[in-house]
Amino acid sequence: MTMQEQLPERLRNQLLGRQLLFSYRTDLLADGRFGSQWIAVTDQDVFVWKEEGTPVYRLSVSELKDARAAGAVGGGMLIADTHAGPVVLVRYTAALTSVFNYMAKLIRALAKSEEPPAISERDCPRYCPDCGLPLPESTQVCQLCANNGKLAVRMLRYAKPYRLRMVIAAVLLILTTVLELIPPYLTKVMIDDVLQSEGRETLLLAVVAGLGATMLMMAIMQAVRGYIGAWVGSKLMGDIRRDIYNSLMKLSLAFFDRRQTSQFISRVNNDAESMRQFMTDGVIYVCGETLRIVAIFAILLSMDWQLALLALLPMPIMLVASMKIWPKIGRRLYQQWRSIFRLNTLVGDSLQGIRVIKAFGREGEETSRYGIANAEVIRNNVKTEGMWQFIFPAFGFIAGLSTLLIWYAGGAKVLGAELQLGTLIAMIAYLGMLFGPLQWFSQMISWAGNAMAAAHRVFEIMDTPPDVPDAAQPVSPGLIKGEVRFAGVTYGYEKHHPVLKNVDLHVKPGEMIGLVGHSGAGKSTFINLLCRFYDTDEGAIHIDGVSIRDIAQSELRSQIGVVLQETFLFDGSIADNIAYSKPDATPEEIMRAAKVANAHDFIVKMPDGYDTRVGERGHKLSGGEKQRVAIARAIIHDPRILILDEATASVDTETERQIQEAIARLIRGRTTFAIAHRLSTLRGADRLVVLDQGKIVEVGTHEELLEQKGGVYRKLVDAQKELSQIRGVES
Repeated sequence: MTMQEQLPERLRNQLLGRQLLFSYRTDLLADGRFGSQWIAVTDQDVFVWKEEGTPVYRLSVSELKDARAAGAVGGGMLIADTHAGPVVLVRYTAALTSVFNYMAKLIRALAKSEEPPAISERDCPRYCPDCGLPLPESTQVCQLCANNGKLAVRMLRYAKPYRLRMVIAAVLLILTTVLELIPPYLTKVMIDDVLQSEGRETLLLAVVAGLGATMLMMAIMQAVRGYIGAWVGSKLMGDIRRDIYNSLMKLSLAFFDRRQTSQFISRVNNDAESMRQFMTDGVIYVCGETLRIVAIFAILLSMDWQLALLALLPMPIMLVASMKIWPKIGRRLYQQWRSIFRLNTLVGDSLQGIRVIKAFGREGEETSRYGIANAEVIRNNVKTEGMWQFIFPAFGFIAGLSTLLIWYAGGAKVLGAELQLGTLIAMIAYLGMLFGPLQWFSQMISWAGNAMAAAHRVFEIMDTPPDVPDAAQPVSPGLIKGEVRFAGVTYGYEKHHPVLKNVDLHVKPGEMIGLVGHSGAGKSTFINLLCRFYDTDEGAIHIDGVSIRDIAQSELRSQIGVVLQETFLFDGSIADNIAYSKPDATPEEIMRAAKVANAHDFIVKMPDGYDTRVGERGHKLSGGEKQRVAIARAIIHDPRILILDEATASVDTETERQIQEAIARLIRGRTTFAIAHRLSTLRGADRLVVLDQGKIVEVGTHEELLEQKGGVYRKLVDAQKELSQIRGVES
């Protein structure tokens, strides 16, 4: 991926024949005002021009010591550290942060004579193709351009299975709304027809009884409707959460590699709640209040059409004000959501890395980071809530003007005997009921806005196709033998930067292959492709002569077992974790797997034995204990192909011996791929495959490769021997 094509020809001519590595146009001028400048990085210089082509800076690579992208509120600046001092090369808005973070890395690499970093998709700014505005973080959906009507229809489909109960709730809502209109009318009757005449005690009792019956019926209907709403809301929430989670489970690892996992917790919970609130509370509220407004308006016109029209004079002001304020509300709601999202992400990262934080004594720095993010949330909350606190009193004042107009004009009619007092009191009561919903019009907009934004994010997950799709008509290979063939396999997590390059390898059934190489040589990528966590960019992988692309992923992985260096255990019992790949395993099968994995002895010594809870990520067990539980989990899975990724790393000698014994039992009769930190543990492998910079450079047994003086494997073994001798001297 390159940005070179963006540089205009008039500026290319000023590069003096240099090799252009990267170029981009900024969106701010040197003084911070909006405008454009150009910056280009070549193999020898860094150029900065004004939009019209006037040179601003030209720094030679030899003048540079370092470079950094300094963030600020709403943007940042690219700073070059030269031998003469720091120089602010360009300024930019927050939308271009990723671009200039990459440019800082590129200039730093040139200054320190290092290999230039490859640019990835995440380094490129993302804009909406329709309106050109920057896309929000962690989403491909532009909320301004999305069709909210279609989105609302799709959202309301979740209510379809519960339409009968929702119809009942709607009928109760209509009846409740009608009943709410009765008390003001009975008040009018009481004042005009009962209290101003003598001998009307019976009628007074009847009117009061009517008021009481109305209140009782309203309470009953509201309770029943509330229960139905709670039931439907809980069901809707569960359905939405289920679909989000199911969609997440179907996505490929590449999707999660590009995103922070903490954001999905918010989508599963908070976004689902916003959608539920809109469908149960928001829609019902809008329908009920709309019905009430129409009914009240009709009653007011029937009582006195002149006063009714006079009372409605402030209504257009309130509607126009709401429409004017709404864009600002939408922007502030988004800013509020983004600041909360960043805070949640920070908390998630900090808690996941709490051991590292404690180990390096960085509690103070993390607290400071949290304080800054928390202050941003507080600032946005104050802005958003402050706007609400201004809107409601303002609307209340406007609504109060209508009441004043009715009191004055209606009072004059009462004094002139043109209107009865009870009618005036009833009209004022109805007016209060009319402007109540109008004052909450912005709240309805808020509900809708939050729900639409949440629906955008939720449906984006549901609509994202997996990077590794299953075949339309998958082939069932049956019980596989374990023959594996890599044919011309090339793959890169970023397609322009391959990690594996043209790999060819044929593995016979039951053969043990040791994968050897420097860090970053492509060993983990090799096994990731074999498990089909990712699909090859070029070439193919076959198992028993069948391309793994043609095998259903669930069936493929049901015959592959993995034991990783970073063992992950779920927060449950030891037995639950061993039986994770076979939930119907009997206690005898679980115990047999634990014995084969050399885990039975330490398990039975625990107070609760196999029922001992391991805690979050298995933190109650030692590293060696977790590793043996993971091996037992692989044993009970009974895979035909076994992958061991640094399975004995970071454990003591005795634990390593026990793990090696367990592995020796596990690999019998299985095709095995092993990655080991200690090369001596791979001596028993049938063949060693040496990877270097993504290519297979050597293949052979331990003894054969040691005989190749100057070979990559021989150098690795010699380096480990030297390191062991140094450690022996130090100890």
